[in-house]
Amino acid sequence: MKILIIDDEKSIRLSLRVALSKLGIKILTAASGEEGIKIFDKERPDICIVDIHLPGISGIDVLKYIRKKDKENIVMIITYISEVRLAVEAMKLGANDYFTKPFNIEEIKESINDNIKYIKKAQEISYQEKKQIAKIIGESKAIHEVKCIAQKIGNIPYDTFILIQGESGTGKEIIAKAIHFNGIRKNKPYVALNCAAIPKNLQESELFGYEKGAFSDAKQLKKGLIEEANEGTLFLDEIGDMDILLQAKLLRVLQEKRFRRIGGIKEIEFRANVIAATNKDLLKEIEKGNFREDLYYRLNVVPIYTTPLRERREDIEVLINYFIDQYNVALNKKVRGMTEEAMEICKSYEWKGNVRELKNFIERVMIFQEENLIDVKNLPENIISKHSENKGSLIIGSNLEDIEMQAINIALKENNWNISKTAKHLGISRVTLRRKIEKYSIHK
Repeated sequence: MKILIIDDEKSIRLSLRVALSKLGIKILTAASGEEGIKIFDKERPDICIVDIHLPGISGIDVLKYIRKKDKENIVMIITYISEVRLAVEAMKLGANDYFTKPFNIEEIKESINDNIKYIKKAQEISYQEKKQIAKIIGESKAIHEVKCIAQKIGNIPYDTFILIQGESGTGKEIIAKAIHFNGIRKNKPYVALNCAAIPKNLQESELFGYEKGAFSDAKQLKKGLIEEANEGTLFLDEIGDMDILLQAKLLRVLQEKRFRRIGGIKEIEFRANVIAATNKDLLKEIEKGNFREDLYYRLNVVPIYTTPLRERREDIEVLINYFIDQYNVALNKKVRGMTEEAMEICKSYEWKGNVRELKNFIERVMIFQEENLIDVKNLPENIISKHSENKGSLIIGSNLEDIEMQAINIALKENNWNISKTAKHLGISRVTLRRKIEKYSIHK
């Protein structure tokens, strides 16, 4: 917790510092508006005490600046009793409280104590909300392994690099958030950049920021995401789409832990966890010349692979129930779950879009759901028809061996003859599957 006192009177700064230091929080002081703004940008205090009359930039202008940067910051105004109208103006502009000179120190301490309690409560609520968003859902072996890695990495007091690879929609960003918000960095910045969503000519300024006057449109200093993420986590989503020239600059930052804003000469220290994610095969991208091999090995200190939903079908029911609970709250409904038949249809569906597709499907169903249980009739036609198609492909023979042979044949085709995946899909061992393939003389 930090408090910034901006007042040109040294005696007031000193008296407030002495009185507030007993609260056990960090006290910062500035003698002018310009100095106060610089400290605010660098330290981001939780509470600001600002004198209306300041040399240079006025207290009102400082208040406007703070509100533009941070709508939630607590700002208290100090003014003379004869100028209460200025305090009223400040309150209209977003100040939280004001005190008139000569002020009562105990009143200020009491107000700050109340605000500290409010800030801590708000932070706890915010943290719990983020923690819920960053919850890795599933009971499969693959998900259990990811949870274990995320927990270990999140609680290591050491800056490291994590590379999350997997298909789109498998929850790579949720894993990144779980590492951050469930670990020791939970109260530090979490900053994300989607490299595929930012034009390549803008990626550098987004990452590194720039100094005022660095180029024609640089009318004021802008902090980059690397700087914003300091001491926390920098998440680089779709890293495979990062400009190849920018990759070299990023590698230098990761190796040296220092960087410069565009147009800057001062080196700024950078300490944070860096998590990169991609749905591309980076080794193939390296062969094509689209990705730097040295950057790949720098990022791949802790590799995490996300498993497609079709390969962990035991998680489908868990996810469906989780999303139903979520949308019950969001839509103010009381849906208890799915019927067994509807659930079996959902569990047999391929979910090529993975968890993202499943979540969107549940949202669509829940919007129109009026009954307590989701039944087959409530499912979209494409999911029902696909299930019927798969079911119809199994021709019932005269005995169990015919049925077993056809079931193995279908499973092998669905899994592109991958023995491990097919065995897992059928719930048998690889050895048993191979024995049955030989028994029934099944050929590709």
